[in-house]
Amino acid sequence: MHCRKVIRSVLKTSKWCLDGRFMSCSQFPRMADDLKIRRESTVLAAPRTHKSPLSGPQQQQQQQQQQLHSNSNNNANGFSNLKTQTQTPENINNNNDDDELFENLVFSPYGRQRAKDQDKNRIAREDAEFNECIQTLATLFSNWETIKNSIWYAKDNSKLNTIKFLERSGLPLSTVEQQLSIIHVAGTKGKGSTCALVESILRQYGAKTGFFSSPHLLSTNERIRINGDPLPKNKFTHHFWQVFNRLSEQREHELDMPTFFMFLTILSFHVFVAEKVDVLILEVGIGGESDCTNVVRNVKTIGITSLALEHTDLLGKTLKEIAWQKAGVIKPDSHVYTHVQQPECLKVIYERAAEKNAKIIEVLSTEAYFNYNLYGDYLDSCNDYVRLNGALAIQLSYDWLRQTTGPLHQNNAVNEPKMSAEVLRGLANAHWPGRCQLVTYRNMRIHLDGAHTVESMRICCDWYLKSIKLSADNPKILIFNRTGESNPLPILRVIDESCDFDMICFVPNLSNPAKNDPNQTTLYFPADEQRKRAKSIAIIWEQLCAAKNQRNQGQMYNTLLDAFTEMRLRYPQDIELDVLVTGSIHLLGAAISALNDFQTKPSIEIDDWVSSSGSKLENLSKS
Repeated sequence: MHCRKVIRSVLKTSKWCLDGRFMSCSQFPRMADDLKIRRESTVLAAPRTHKSPLSGPQQQQQQQQQQLHSNSNNNANGFSNLKTQTQTPENINNNNDDDELFENLVFSPYGRQRAKDQDKNRIAREDAEFNECIQTLATLFSNWETIKNSIWYAKDNSKLNTIKFLERSGLPLSTVEQQLSIIHVAGTKGKGSTCALVESILRQYGAKTGFFSSPHLLSTNERIRINGDPLPKNKFTHHFWQVFNRLSEQREHELDMPTFFMFLTILSFHVFVAEKVDVLILEVGIGGESDCTNVVRNVKTIGITSLALEHTDLLGKTLKEIAWQKAGVIKPDSHVYTHVQQPECLKVIYERAAEKNAKIIEVLSTEAYFNYNLYGDYLDSCNDYVRLNGALAIQLSYDWLRQTTGPLHQNNAVNEPKMSAEVLRGLANAHWPGRCQLVTYRNMRIHLDGAHTVESMRICCDWYLKSIKLSADNPKILIFNRTGESNPLPILRVIDESCDFDMICFVPNLSNPAKNDPNQTTLYFPADEQRKRAKSIAIIWEQLCAAKNQRNQGQMYNTLLDAFTEMRLRYPQDIELDVLVTGSIHLLGAAISALNDFQTKPSIEIDDWVSSSGSKLENLSKS
């Protein structure tokens, strides 16, 4: 008997226990797996109740649709009923917005265990030691300085420098290659979410996983993950000082140190070797050809995600040039999986693969995998990043399992749309914050997505429009920023053509003028530069509105905290808001931090809080 129907959870605290056996139909290879499905609770705050003109069965049907819609978006993946981790009342937070940090709901949608009193001193000490590491890390060339001096770095060859500093740190490249089995993923859009899906899938097969990604949202240790979890801060501190001190002792002059990202890449190799991971999922930083992650020569499984124009000052002005850079990660005799669509990009990828005798496999659609094993019902509850990148992640996982030796080896046909039970659980349990993620918090439906290209913004706006269909009465608010020097007008046009907003906030990636978090300062441009950039984007939006003879709802704010404060001045707490935060991953981190601070000031009158923030709202009409 086929068990295909998704069991829909309800909003109130509930508990479902079901042992289900999933099998494909007889004409396909048999696949069965016992799934323990346990539903204990939900982190959703009760949504605002809207008066409905419907009654009886119609109203009941609408309520069910609203709940299904809410669940499928708030959960990072939409497979709430396939979660395999056991949730118990002891490790699920009491769902109280007033004393819950927003970051806990972003990073741990099923609850984060509260620290016991006897552990608080230890945690505070580890946090202080960790922040000391990050402050020291900030003395290296920052991301902004690295990009600003990109011409110098291109001549200096970041790959050769990475190898040199690896040797100095006590970890020769040959040791990295001997002890780490790597899946390398490049691309413009979706490379992080693809890596997260691969990591989750391989963990379901029993692999101990390492995952190196960038950038981080709130804390630098998010970049280095073991079995899906950020490296504990005490371990980060231990490895950090070992590597930093060795490099510092051997430098030949004051500037003879790796850059911020290069140092973290080297540090991650040390961690993954020490942790003896079975597989390392390695996300490219920028580009691919010259990226410092691209030093390992024996990688056999390569992924290239969707391509678009990005970092044009560094990577090239055309899609063909971008494709050439991304295809630089292709290694001799490797298997290269991609869902790149543009013919001109595919031509470049095939040419570069031919130079290295590598094999290109263009993956099928994610829908094909769900349909093959009669799991089509689950596709409707997928997060958008699963729909877009699931097939690529599945094939990368299968390829690594096929090429590895030992107990994890699996014989899988190349590019066959087969969905194993481990893959289904891996997709269900993957959690990648800040990508098409909806979090309900303090009567706001916060939509988080790091879209930063025209193509990804179209996907983001489509997801947002679907999300707000059942909350049509809510005020719609956009928080936007675009880092870098690229022209924001094409992205702003996508937003303008897709969505109507009641309030638009153009902001720098600054959460709170009084906050000095070392985990954030190394990511951002200088504050003054950021505010100039945000103001210029707001002026471009104003010009766009004037050209179309439409009302300008946009305004520039000095910080995210200013923007959220103004929202609640304009729309009182009893009004539910639909907020979209997009344009930059760094912006999401600042927004999360700002909401943490915003909720910790319940005793201060909002007018006093505005005046005490030390920053004023800037009205573009006066500029």
